[in-house]
Amino acid sequence: MANYIVDTNIIIANPFFLREFQECTVMIPIYVLEELDKLKSREGNSGFRARQFLRNFKDIEEKGNLLQGIELKNGVILKSTLEKPAVELPENFDVNYVDNKILSIMLAEAHKNDILLTKDISMRIKASSMGIKCKHLDMSDKHKLDDLYNGILEIKVSEESVKKFYSENGIDPKELGIEIIHPNQFFIGYTDYSYSKIIGRYDSEKEKIVKLHNEDYTVFGVKAKDVRQKFALEALLNPKIPFVSITSRQGCGKTLLALAAALEQVIEQSMYSKVIIGKNTSPIDKWNYQGFTTGATEEKLLTHFGNYTTTLENLQSIRGKRSKSGADMLNALINQDKLEILDISSILGSSFIDKIVIIDEAQSFDAHAIRSIITRIGDNCKLILIGDIAQQTISRLDPDKSGLYVAIEWLKDIPETAHITLDRVHRSTFVDKASRIFDKKMFG
Repeated sequence: MANYIVDTNIIIANPFFLREFQECTVMIPIYVLEELDKLKSREGNSGFRARQFLRNFKDIEEKGNLLQGIELKNGVILKSTLEKPAVELPENFDVNYVDNKILSIMLAEAHKNDILLTKDISMRIKASSMGIKCKHLDMSDKHKLDDLYNGILEIKVSEESVKKFYSENGIDPKELGIEIIHPNQFFIGYTDYSYSKIIGRYDSEKEKIVKLHNEDYTVFGVKAKDVRQKFALEALLNPKIPFVSITSRQGCGKTLLALAAALEQVIEQSMYSKVIIGKNTSPIDKWNYQGFTTGATEEKLLTHFGNYTTTLENLQSIRGKRSKSGADMLNALINQDKLEILDISSILGSSFIDKIVIIDEAQSFDAHAIRSIITRIGDNCKLILIGDIAQQTISRLDPDKSGLYVAIEWLKDIPETAHITLDRVHRSTFVDKASRIFDKKMFG
């Protein structure tokens, strides 16, 4: 069984790194815990992640003696150590530096076969020069994005299962060999024949995969162009799902679908009184940014809502309506009291009732901001978060620490939520090819 010793930067990169391991021993030196204790009071991601780990670590401590080792569910034995540096380091090594203290411990006879976990390249170089084994955990954005819940389960099924699904308007996932499926997770069951498929959604109340209610529905002039867009519209039009998140790269239609579904339910169906559109118009820690531009608050905000105005123009074109600028359409809807622009900085203390709230560029909010937004939603409301997690606009916010990312992951087991990741670009063939090239070069 492998033995690992952890550097602080591994924990700061991923406070839940222990989930990556099975059947091994992981040791966290006391120096690392002391360093985390200093970091926990810092603002920003490093402080937030240190606090996340220490909260979880406190729960683990209660299960036994860390000096002797505590066995976790995944077969990992977690230990800490009070050992002092056991071996003298070269003269140019600062003995008060935490990294060097860890290296000194690893040079001891008791730890000569242990493996050092670190993201620090200088630490790895120093360790390698001393004959210490190192391992680098994959904390890349590609790894994080690949692991994100995409809202879809796709497996091969039998012809008999397809027939039963459509004849009985649903099927128990256990009959398909499925042990784990999340509420409102969408399902594709394919066979050897392209025309024979199960296309459905898991209804946790019925405990069955059921047929889509809005599979071929036209929403404010818009029809789904692929199966994932069908899934998105199914979630957007379901009044029993008050929280919907949609992610994709640029050009997959997330803003078009969200706005079309919202306008359909407000204007055509009168299910809600108003559409509220919001966006992060400045860095999270600089919400007073609007004060530096001229004009009234609404005029200032409009300059940031070009994606919504162009989407309104596209909706108008799709519906074959008389040409009108997106800004004019936006103002007309505002004057009809059917639409409102939301300044996210003023959301604290607000409460939304009988509204559909769309938040674009949601990847640019941290977990605290997303929590503030989610907790504003009241009776007969629907919150739609849309964004491209790979297109992070806040450089200090890692993709897997954005509020959108954690909302998708943390809320996926709640029956009132649904998520879908769109994957096909419909804007143009050029955009599809170009975005794929950029994604490959940036994320591998």
